[in-house]
Amino acid sequence: MLNIGFLVNPIAGMGGSVGLKGTDGDLVIEALRRGAKPVSPNRAKRFLRAMLRYGRQVHIVAANSVMGCDYLKEVQYPNHSCIPVPEGKETTREDTVKATKVLVERGVDVVVFVGGDGTARDVAHAVDRRVPILGIPSGVKMYSGVFASSPEAAAAVIARFAESRSVDVAEIADADEEAIARGVLRVRVFAYVLVPSVPGLVVPSKDFGGHGGESEEKEAIAEYFVSELMRKDTLYLLGPGSTVKAITDLLRQPKTLLGFDAMMNGEVIQMDLGEKEILELLSKHRSAIAVITVIGRQGYLIGRGNQQLTPRVLRMIGGKKGILPIATPTKLRGLKYVLVDTGDPVLDKEMSGFYRFVTGFREETIVRVLPASDPELLSRLAPQ
Repeated sequence: MLNIGFLVNPIAGMGGSVGLKGTDGDLVIEALRRGAKPVSPNRAKRFLRAMLRYGRQVHIVAANSVMGCDYLKEVQYPNHSCIPVPEGKETTREDTVKATKVLVERGVDVVVFVGGDGTARDVAHAVDRRVPILGIPSGVKMYSGVFASSPEAAAAVIARFAESRSVDVAEIADADEEAIARGVLRVRVFAYVLVPSVPGLVVPSKDFGGHGGESEEKEAIAEYFVSELMRKDTLYLLGPGSTVKAITDLLRQPKTLLGFDAMMNGEVIQMDLGEKEILELLSKHRSAIAVITVIGRQGYLIGRGNQQLTPRVLRMIGGKKGILPIATPTKLRGLKYVLVDTGDPVLDKEMSGFYRFVTGFREETIVRVLPASDPELLSRLAPQ
């Protein structure tokens, strides 16, 4: 019998769709003011539903109330127990640390949490490498190497860990949200932890370093886009990242480095957009294309750092037809495939397939894009 500890950060990821770069500290208040909706509860239930097939072999010890047990009861998971932390509905970082410590004291074999990098830091601090941990991705920032590719993949990881008990060492990393608000990406490693070893289903940490020669690759992509790909009277939703920013640099236009900006006819017309603002623009413009890039080493095209592309937005721009992916050859070189995690497993499959990535001046590369919510497919295609 495998015993897993389970806890949920109920506010993790709420800032993504409304254009915030996290929900740590007072940012959750701003997220609520902008109309953000909870993300973690649905992610938690997706994981638990996938775990139902293993209910007789896996016992779940969960944090109380909205931090875990509410969702176990909702999906009718048969083999579980609850701890008395937190005591109320309002939760804090201290509750995460306290609940994790209690779970470890109860003798769990692995701690599974729903959240982002901030939650990962709190869990890692409480665990102190006594047991492995596994994250179910639900944050705005997920640079750490402890997250499964999706809730369904997390359930598959637990099932395999129950048999092998094999572990790797991974980084816990986090970005400075105050620096991000100023348009500066400042990330550092805070700890090293144990994670279940399942290739293809646990995503490595983000590539934090730059690569020599990439600036020229980005400039070539930007020149090709501006001179030959950019269409008149088309709304372009320019996603985060320095590869996309090279386009606005060439046009001498401003760019939100870690957010979405709207551009038409070579001019940025609106900056730092959330889902609401994007939908308003889409209602006014027939032709729209999202220009986005892939996260280095982790291989996500949609679902990490660009949660403004919600299922509603993706369907409104026409799904795959509304995506123009760009990436440097250096960034793609180590990736066997790229992932999409829209928050909707059905849409994940619709958005998967083969994409034509712009990789240089008049250079394009065919890249396979897979649904992060299909662990069986990812396992079959995982690099050995």
